[in-house]
Amino acid sequence: MINKKINLIFDFDSTFIQLETIEVLAEFALSNNKNKTIVLNKIKDITDLAMSGKISFKEALSNRISMLNLDQKHIERTSEFIKRKTSKSFISNINFFKKNFNNIYIVSGGFKSIIYSTIKQFNIIESNIYANDFLNINNKVTIDSNNPLSMDNGKSMVIKNIDGFNIIIGDGYTDYEVKKNGFADIFIQYIENINRKELNDKADFIAKNFNEIINFIKNIEK
Repeated sequence: MINKKINLIFDFDSTFIQLETIEVLAEFALSNNKNKTIVLNKIKDITDLAMSGKISFKEALSNRISMLNLDQKHIERTSEFIKRKTSKSFISNINFFKKNFNNIYIVSGGFKSIIYSTIKQFNIIESNIYANDFLNINNKVTIDSNNPLSMDNGKSMVIKNIDGFNIIIGDGYTDYEVKKNGFADIFIQYIENINRKELNDKADFIAKNFNEIINFIKNIEK
């Protein structure tokens, strides 16, 4: 068991799972679009720019969503697909999550309904999951623009209310930003799925897999 004062706060996309949820959503939403490849490449480019800190998260999210004509069917198909794409070293350490669920949070610019369906098996408390919400207005799916996680510095807005010794674990600039803004004590850059090298010198620790995170925690608890 980890020290009860230590909180592990995880990003979801390219950290807990192997890929970016919005890119999977796009694959399904654009399946009949003749310009699918062009739009998918634009979405991936915007994701890379945002995760490297080169454009704001709010701008990136709204731009990508605007390229898709989402409906509930796309969300359901994405949820089913992503369940099979959990990061391998997370799966092999599932008992760690089940034992330490009170100290584990997911804070993500992704989508809560999709995240929860993926991580239920890890015993993570639903109220410890913070992410964007889908809204269905006149049969058109969009996101709740009042949710702080749809905004710039959204992760900081959420995590500042989580008391304890906060360790933020993720692959992108928005994760580092939480430490930069003073709401996390440690930023672990997670590179099992992607290594955004421009963040390497900003990380307190770089983890290639979840086993390295467990060992890191043991060392700081000594």
